[in-house]
Amino acid sequence: MHINNSLLPNDLLLFADFIWLLVLVQAIRSAPWQVFLARSTGQHVFAGASLCLFLMWNFAIEVRPALGFHFLGVTAYTLMFGWSLGVIGTSLVMVAVTFTAGDWSALALNALLIGVLPVSVSYGVYALVHLHLPRHLLIYIFLCTFFNAMLAASVVVLALVVLLIATDTYSFRRISSDYLPFIPLYPFPEGLLNGMTITALIGVRPDWLKTYDDEIYLKR
Repeated sequence: MHINNSLLPNDLLLFADFIWLLVLVQAIRSAPWQVFLARSTGQHVFAGASLCLFLMWNFAIEVRPALGFHFLGVTAYTLMFGWSLGVIGTSLVMVAVTFTAGDWSALALNALLIGVLPVSVSYGVYALVHLHLPRHLLIYIFLCTFFNAMLAASVVVLALVVLLIATDTYSFRRISSDYLPFIPLYPFPEGLLNGMTITALIGVRPDWLKTYDDEIYLKR
């Protein structure tokens, strides 16, 4: 799923650099640094979760260059830390992944596609559910986590396909035959992974979830 710089035009990569920088600056400015830096436990959890993302993102099944699948884990990550730290954390993870691959020109585009995009989708769905639906544990688990992760994974894959076709990296026929048949198999495991992770955290360490509160979701 990681894009190689040789596959895309330089102008697009430079534009991605600019957009990623703007988003990252906004995330840094809006992050709850006082709370984050005051709690060493939260910093350790952030580091551990980021390490998990790094390991997941390094194990991918590739059909062709840039056409592959790996677990994202971003929805659970976003529900744990919120949008700002989610963007910062996934960006740092992508820097580490890029360091192992050595392909720095496409860093920003990969960070936007695999980090910023699913973080934004995940937090957006959470915010809509939180605003318009009852605060119920099952709603949080199934909509904010399971469905949310499936949607985020689907959006990432769709964005990748549109990008590669729009830039003539691959033809629609090639993607249709080599990649599209596998796409329906991807969202459900992603939703299951994130759903199981959040469910386990609710049971044992709900304080690790920024978007969850026992007083709200278990008051019934």
